[in-house]
Amino acid sequence: MSPYIEYLLKVSIGLMVMTVFYQIALRKFTFYNWNRWYLLGYSVLTFFIPFINVDSQLKGVNPVATKVVRMVPLVQDYTKQEIIADRELSAVSSFYLSDIVLFVIFAGGLLMLFRAGVAAYAFYKIKKKARLISNQGVKLYDVSKDIMPFSFGGSIFINRHLHDENDLKEIILHEYIHIRQKHTIDILWAELICVLNWYNPFAWMLRAAIRQNLEFIADRAVLENGTDAKAYQYLLLKVVGVREFRIASQFNFSSLKQRIMMMNKMKTARIHLIRFLFVLPLLCVLLVAFRNIENNFTKNKGGFPSGKIFIAGIVADAETGKPIAGMPLKVTSGFKMNKSMNIVSAGGEAFISSSFPPLEYITTIKSDENGFYWFEKDVRGDSSQVYRVTITDDEYKDMFLQVIVKNGEPRWGAFNVSFIADKNKKDLSGGIYRIDQKEFFAGNKVTGDVKLILKKELLEKQEMFWEECHLKNSFKQAYKKPKHNITKFGKGYFDQSRELVGWEGVTEFYLDGEKVPYNEVNSSVGKSSVTLLNTERDSEMRFRKKLFYYTYKTNLEAPPASYLKEKDIEWLDIDAFDITSMDSEAYFLDGFRQTYGVGSNLKPSKSEIKRIAVFRGKLARYYDKNREKILWIETRPVDEVYGRPAFAGR
Repeated sequence: MSPYIEYLLKVSIGLMVMTVFYQIALRKFTFYNWNRWYLLGYSVLTFFIPFINVDSQLKGVNPVATKVVRMVPLVQDYTKQEIIADRELSAVSSFYLSDIVLFVIFAGGLLMLFRAGVAAYAFYKIKKKARLISNQGVKLYDVSKDIMPFSFGGSIFINRHLHDENDLKEIILHEYIHIRQKHTIDILWAELICVLNWYNPFAWMLRAAIRQNLEFIADRAVLENGTDAKAYQYLLLKVVGVREFRIASQFNFSSLKQRIMMMNKMKTARIHLIRFLFVLPLLCVLLVAFRNIENNFTKNKGGFPSGKIFIAGIVADAETGKPIAGMPLKVTSGFKMNKSMNIVSAGGEAFISSSFPPLEYITTIKSDENGFYWFEKDVRGDSSQVYRVTITDDEYKDMFLQVIVKNGEPRWGAFNVSFIADKNKKDLSGGIYRIDQKEFFAGNKVTGDVKLILKKELLEKQEMFWEECHLKNSFKQAYKKPKHNITKFGKGYFDQSRELVGWEGVTEFYLDGEKVPYNEVNSSVGKSSVTLLNTERDSEMRFRKKLFYYTYKTNLEAPPASYLKEKDIEWLDIDAFDITSMDSEAYFLDGFRQTYGVGSNLKPSKSEIKRIAVFRGKLARYYDKNREKILWIETRPVDEVYGRPAFAGR
């Protein structure tokens, strides 16, 4: 779920809680000013509560309090479950559910702003046509239209012809209370809440409660000024009508009956102010419900959770890409390592020889509806060993995932997205795509529930991995035996062993040190056979970023004497030699061919060089028939240079 949607959800819950509490516990009492500050202050606070994380404070509470905390539903749990709905929608649309929800929220907010703009324009028109009849601290405007009296900001708007002189005094006093206590701030804040939370019915209830309570305040102030209650109530009945300007604080509010009831009600005993103290536990419940679950582990020196292992991944069908629900997976452990044994690592992967004793059974877990499986274990105090998850379903080809532990601490592991193939389909192969655990736990990346965060990340990457797995299987079905060094299929590049080696727009091809289009490495016109000598992989080791091919021999025996013509050999002064020329020119180093990006590409320092020669013409073509010039560099004694020509006097 989008962090923005999660934030709005928490704000909506906060507004719901405060509004329900007001309606049940506070609305019927005559603490109007207290209610005002509750409605205003708490509604502002609900926009900041989601940013407060009390998880670190909760870690130190006693066991009894911990049980109470766990009874409070965690909003984070429900927001993470939206991953499933998000992903299901993405299968048929380029938009995620969260994208659609954000669009609807944004569009609704724009409509609400437009609505507020219309109201503001209506107010502007009324004020522009109104006549200022008094400006003694408060501006009093006379409006020719049939409107009900209202106030906004520091101005009062009335139609003097609709009311007699005595009524006008009470009306102006009522509106003056609104102005003096700056009720316009409350009104505008209530409108803003509805713009931001227009979809939340409790936001509209809160808006109505704020407006209603302001009328209660103004009514009581008028009565406390000595106005007869019954006469004032009759006045309210005389001016009742349809509201014309909704932003302003108006003399008539939606429930005139409720206003009259509250005016006739006796003042509430002050002992009932204790009800406002219940706001504090409500606030605490919200903070607990909105907390972000922090990890309950520390990291060891290797970057893994100290003393705890997590084995998790997604298992899906290699033919359809769909997750396999209910797949039984066996968890085993074993291979007791002694202190002298080391974990073997190659190509970024750690492994253990299969010649060791078999692993011992621990338990069986099953994948959920998304093909996701999960296992965790405290390994503190355990001897060094390996934990492994394997498939127990006989219909599918085997796969496994393992985590290596040494002296009670995780040392290597990965989270897999595994596409497994049916055993009966020989031409179908699966694929395993890994998220390195060390990278996953690196830094402060994981700051919540590990299981939910990992599931979200694996589900997000599964579609990308499936595209690759599907492309591989499609190529194998289309090409039983590729003829070319590189075959472009879809957006991928495949070699003659039908392995995916790169992607269009990502992978670069080099031939004899020069960058070329992929089909150049398939042509042998005028050249020797093309051979791959070196590659440069991406950071995840999934494909090649660069492939380096060559058409020459990397080393040869010494050429016949007939090739050693004086005109084709030029010995260079080492001190005057520009060593940077080796970055762009082909050269032999101690008898072995070097070219940028090809082979070991060794480059000596100038102090290491003992002799330098330039080969031209027939001699250069002996080493590479496509070259008219080659550097010959020696850093070792003459008898240690491989295939050294028999130079006269050298």
